[in-house]
Amino acid sequence: MSTVQSPSPGQIPSSPDHALGKKGFGIDEPRTLIELFTAGILSVFVGLIISAYTSTSNPRAAETAILVGPAVGFLILVVAVALYWSSRLGKVREVTRMVNNLPWGGDEVVLDLGCGRGLATVLAAKKLEAGIAIGLDLWSKTRVSGNDPKSVFANATSAGVDSKVAAVKGASIQLPLASKSVDVVLSGLAVHHLASRKRREELFAEMERVLKDGGRIGILDAGNGHEYSAILTKLGLRDVQMHRLRFSSFPPFHVVLARKPYGGN
Repeated sequence: MSTVQSPSPGQIPSSPDHALGKKGFGIDEPRTLIELFTAGILSVFVGLIISAYTSTSNPRAAETAILVGPAVGFLILVVAVALYWSSRLGKVREVTRMVNNLPWGGDEVVLDLGCGRGLATVLAAKKLEAGIAIGLDLWSKTRVSGNDPKSVFANATSAGVDSKVAAVKGASIQLPLASKSVDVVLSGLAVHHLASRKRREELFAEMERVLKDGGRIGILDAGNGHEYSAILTKLGLRDVQMHRLRFSSFPPFHVVLARKPYGGN
């Protein structure tokens, strides 16, 4: 079995109370969704109210309000519904596709950066026999609804892979892992949160540092694929592939895959 230096200072142990975590993989950007739904509904009602109050005194303004208010509100609600649908179904579909597109031996050490409630962690663990999937995050409550490490274990238990899953609290630009200790680095809809553009190369350098020779990287994110591919190529990774925008989710996703060469080849 592959080995990894234990990140015990930030490791969150699996314990009997991890079942208290919520199952499911949460809704991305819940505050943004609430704001969009609120803005859409308000736009519809404001348009209707203005139209009603000005129908006699200013018919032209009333006509404009009845057209613009509901139309803008409807568009905002469409965006909100698309984002919600993407969080519930789209991201699961696309992360599953990304994980399935990687070669697996069954004894890998897998690192899921910005794991949230453990979607890529659990999917990777299902591919393992003697390996381990490590989910690393700071678990910000604003990024994913119900974001909590206990949910990683709850989802892993539900999938029957809790013995192959670990959770570590830590920053992605200072990974608590030894160099060349990980076989696969995954990240689903997290890179744009994990580091600003100015520090993104530093983040990718950390991925490359912990990755073993021949190890793989799989990244799914909302756009930025060209930027990620360029950074990985600059760092010396090979077989860098960027899949076109995935329109089964909103906003459309980019998928980037790469391989660390063996001995510099």
